[in-house]
Amino acid sequence: MSFPWNEHVIGGQTYSLAHLKPFTMPVTPKAEGAPTYKLYVSFGIHTVSKEWDAAHPADHTIEFGAEARCFCPIRHGHSLYLPTIVRQASAGKAYFSQRQNFLLIENLPGLDGPYAVFFNIERSKSASFDAAMFVVSAYEKPNLPKNLPRITFATLVSKTARGEAVTRPKK
Repeated sequence: MSFPWNEHVIGGQTYSLAHLKPFTMPVTPKAEGAPTYKLYVSFGIHTVSKEWDAAHPADHTIEFGAEARCFCPIRHGHSLYLPTIVRQASAGKAYFSQRQNFLLIENLPGLDGPYAVFFNIERSKSASFDAAMFVVSAYEKPNLPKNLPRITFATLVSKTARGEAVTRPKK
């Protein structure tokens, strides 16, 4: 089940969320003769919201399933870049987070620190695509550690689609 990325009204202002509707994109590793993989990309509500605080007005509530969060106009503004960041990642790097997931790192205008895009990726359970990427959250992260271990995004997609283990590089 996916979030209905339509519109959210806060204080009488309408915010479009249509840019976060799922999409499929091709990813081709650079190796000669490498196949092109179809990657399904979807986004979670953490990309446009922050932790709920009872001090926020009720119309700031954004819910999905049992989770209620506070819609954040700042995160929403940054989320407008997400589809482009993900599409451009196919020719770039993905980084291993300090936990189980991966991240993309981008510098956005007006931010003092990097914009970190945290995601999970798994082999597809559908015949329509080869792998599925779920963008869990994205926000400015000024204290992001330097020199995170990395892998090419295309290699990550390729290994995931083929069911191969993706291992963190040793330092």
